[in-house]
Amino acid sequence: MSGQNDHSDLAIAQQRIAQLERDLAQIERTVGIGYWRWQLGDPKPTWSRGMRAIAKQDDVPNNPDWLRQQLDPSDQAMVASTIAKAFASGEPFFYRVRDRGQTGAIRYYDTYGDCEVDPTGRVTAIVGVVQDVTSRVESKAALVASEAQFRHLAEEASDVISRHAADGTCLYISPSCERVMGFKAEELIGQRTIMHVNPQDVDLVSSIVDGIQRSDTTALATYRFQRGDGQTVWLESAGRRVAPEESDSAGEFVVVTRDVTARKRVERELEEARERAETANQTKSRFLANMSHELRTPLNAIIGFSDILLQELFGPIGQPRYQEYAQLIHESGQLLLELISDILDMSKIEAGKYELHYEECDARELVEAVTRLIQGRAEDAGVMLGIALPEEPITLRADKRAVKQVIINLLSNAIKFTPGGGQVTVNVKRHDNFVIIAVTDTGIGIAPEDLPRLGHAFEQAKADSDLAKVGTGLGLALVRSLSQLHGGSMRIESALGIGTTVTVTLPLSREAVGRPAVA
Repeated sequence: MSGQNDHSDLAIAQQRIAQLERDLAQIERTVGIGYWRWQLGDPKPTWSRGMRAIAKQDDVPNNPDWLRQQLDPSDQAMVASTIAKAFASGEPFFYRVRDRGQTGAIRYYDTYGDCEVDPTGRVTAIVGVVQDVTSRVESKAALVASEAQFRHLAEEASDVISRHAADGTCLYISPSCERVMGFKAEELIGQRTIMHVNPQDVDLVSSIVDGIQRSDTTALATYRFQRGDGQTVWLESAGRRVAPEESDSAGEFVVVTRDVTARKRVERELEEARERAETANQTKSRFLANMSHELRTPLNAIIGFSDILLQELFGPIGQPRYQEYAQLIHESGQLLLELISDILDMSKIEAGKYELHYEECDARELVEAVTRLIQGRAEDAGVMLGIALPEEPITLRADKRAVKQVIINLLSNAIKFTPGGGQVTVNVKRHDNFVIIAVTDTGIGIAPEDLPRLGHAFEQAKADSDLAKVGTGLGLALVRSLSQLHGGSMRIESALGIGTTVTVTLPLSREAVGRPAVA
């Protein structure tokens, strides 16, 4: 009976051992560990299933140095020395090794070992538990690298990074604060940095901080700050509340601050320059307006008296040369009056004092009247003047004098830059609620680089320097300005040696302004 019990106990023990081995194998697979045991005097160690999986080896080679030879050469001597010391001392040991494997990718393994001893204290075997710690080592290395990179950025960046409690107390600030704020980091940590803000800007900064507490958006503030050396600088700070899951204390916020003193100085200089330019422009406009009025009075007298001489209203002059001189005086005075009128109108427009007097008129009649007026100038220049009008009237509500001036300037420009034998054509048509007036010439054309400049005051094309000297460069500028005052537009198309087309689009009424016309 006793033999049967012994046999039963042995079977149970064997079952438990088998179950323990299965449990251990499961743990090895789950955790990624294995173990080996080397009995003193045995030719090779005994490996567990997990160890064979780590080594990717189904059986242990007879060569006892095989495992050591798989290691990185710089680790082989260390492992041999550690195991030798363990055999001699009987004390636990640890080492970490690298294995490049067949792919060349480095993997890291930790080995925790201990010694088995007999009753006399002699070491009889060594046991090692091995774990693949590659992911842990790589994660730690990445974390260290990330921390080093962040530390470098925080120390070397021109911007200051800081973290604050809900009441504004500085919890952390990067070392760059000494360069930007004139304080060392330890001088500001534990303080409310708002105490160094210019008193006039404290309310602004406080409101920004309050806004940060209530919102997840980034808030921006530009303010004056008194540095540690007493100098006042302009700082710009962008702050954002720290997410609750990222902070142990509610209401903490992070701020990035930079010195914008140079930018503020440039902005102030630009603003002062703009104000000076506006003042100078207004002064110029007032001067031109006053001078134009002053010049018009004597010019009207010169033109009127020269006209009397030409018509010989008080009897014959007697000498043909005097007649010629009177004609020259009349023409020169008329030209000068036109130039002064252009300058006066342009100065009024720039000063915002040009008033439009709206009335109903027929665009065709305006074009015909101007064409008759300018016909003599075209004949003198040897230029053929053509006109293309629709049969039906084109009624528009506009300032008749301003529209006439637009057409006169367009035709005068076209005739001036068209050589003798050339042609200038006026084309008028209606499109939706707009009238389109296009003046086309077969003149010298305009260079592409000159096109963007034209239409601005005192700008002229440079294709012919002699022609450019005739006039002020206000013709197209007035056309553009008067068209825009009506809510219209001007477009220039040109090619050197072929000719130019200037198209003006005007709304038929003020109600049509803002609705684009398609030519």
